[in-house]
Amino acid sequence: MFRMLTKIICAVLGLAAVEQASAFSVFGPAESWQTPAFDYVTRYFYGNSSEMGGPKNYNEGSRINVPIITYGYDSTFLDYFGVQGVKAVDSAMQEMNRLPSASSAKLANFLTQDNQVINYTAEALSLTDLKSTVMGLMLEHMGLIGETHVWDLHARAAMPGGGFQYIVLNRNYDPVTYNPTAYVNGVQYTYSILDGEVPYGGQPPIGVDVADALESPVDLASGNHFVYTAVATGQSLQQGGFYLGITRDDIGGLAYLYKQNRYEYEGVDSNSVVQGMVSPWAPVNTAATNSGTNGFQGLRGGVEKITYLKVAYDSLLGTAFQPLTYTYTIPVVTNGMLYHLTVTRTITQPDILFTAGDLVGPSTAYPLTDSELTRGFNFVSNGVVTVGGGGVTAQVIAPQEIITFNNVTPIYVNESPSFLDQITGSYPWLCWGSFDGTTNTPVVYPNGASYEGLLQEVIGSGGSTFQSQTWSPLSYFNGSTNTSSTVSSP
Repeated sequence: MFRMLTKIICAVLGLAAVEQASAFSVFGPAESWQTPAFDYVTRYFYGNSSEMGGPKNYNEGSRINVPIITYGYDSTFLDYFGVQGVKAVDSAMQEMNRLPSASSAKLANFLTQDNQVINYTAEALSLTDLKSTVMGLMLEHMGLIGETHVWDLHARAAMPGGGFQYIVLNRNYDPVTYNPTAYVNGVQYTYSILDGEVPYGGQPPIGVDVADALESPVDLASGNHFVYTAVATGQSLQQGGFYLGITRDDIGGLAYLYKQNRYEYEGVDSNSVVQGMVSPWAPVNTAATNSGTNGFQGLRGGVEKITYLKVAYDSLLGTAFQPLTYTYTIPVVTNGMLYHLTVTRTITQPDILFTAGDLVGPSTAYPLTDSELTRGFNFVSNGVVTVGGGGVTAQVIAPQEIITFNNVTPIYVNESPSFLDQITGSYPWLCWGSFDGTTNTPVVYPNGASYEGLLQEVIGSGGSTFQSQTWSPLSYFNGSTNTSSTVSSP
């Protein structure tokens, strides 16, 4: 009894201590127990939305390990979203490029719950902002998962005599202490376990009971306008809402994942070749006899910052793509010594490709389903063999991703027998738009543009060279200034 009372007191004091702390959740491949029955991956409590993996302990989160990611558009995206859609996505990528390096990030420079603003005209039109959506997708691709995993179920067992016993996890971490915390962007979250009752329009398969520990703010009268605040939270963005940038806790998660002195056992991606290792304390290899290999695996530091580079992709005229090659350096630890690893990466198609398509599900099976978007990226095994009974190791997130937006919009939903007319029975479920806090009329998609305008967008969508000052994370270790690098066409 005394031990239990001590645990309760410590837990209360711990929550009080972290009240103003930042927090983040990381993710990776779903583990065997992270099933849709516990509302993982397919999230029935959130309208059958999907996630790319499951939440992890802070030292198990996955990340991208290349410093430059290219992106482009295909003809389906250009046909539906037009030049205005391209500008919206480009603007989202510019927001990501403006982020500081992981080692220099100052959390106090970022907003918390005031980061999402409502455009009331766009809200009245039920518009979902394209730029803000892409910002959230990029944070997901970089390894963050958001507030809907502050609390999670790990196990559920039937008790003798009826009822269930549950194991609940807190996988939301302070970026300074890395201790679990119930706070995100200054808001404390509690949970309520719902078992077999799926709100928000979700529909699990017949006969499947779904349980989840659903988060809600402790102080509902605090003046918080939104249930969730982090851009990494897929359910955070509201109709008519747009993000001013990413939040304090988003940047806290990125700073943890991508700092150069967070070392993980990782390989290089299939497009990369390692040119050899040079120790900062070893003599220079004047013979330059090191041969390249693309099978390297080792204890690598983070890339500090990811730069998104728009590239030309002749999606209106074909699928021709001029390959790009760039070289970067990364710190590697081997036998207790720090080395400067040189990697050359060749890109034969855009890493991220934006497309559009019909994402309405089967037309006769209930419940009818449709998705606002689909996306896909892979987790690459790092080759680590666990010892002594298993465990979870972080994996690399591949830089390649295809993002498809639903282009059969606006979508309305009706049900019989009571709701069959447009006025009383239907409501717009999804309408894509672009807007901000000005009085400018929101852009509503599909947005037509002249063929000449789209052609100019394709022709001018990328250059043969690109300068960056963030491709040498080792400089953060030794205090020197980052060096510039160049992307070139071979």
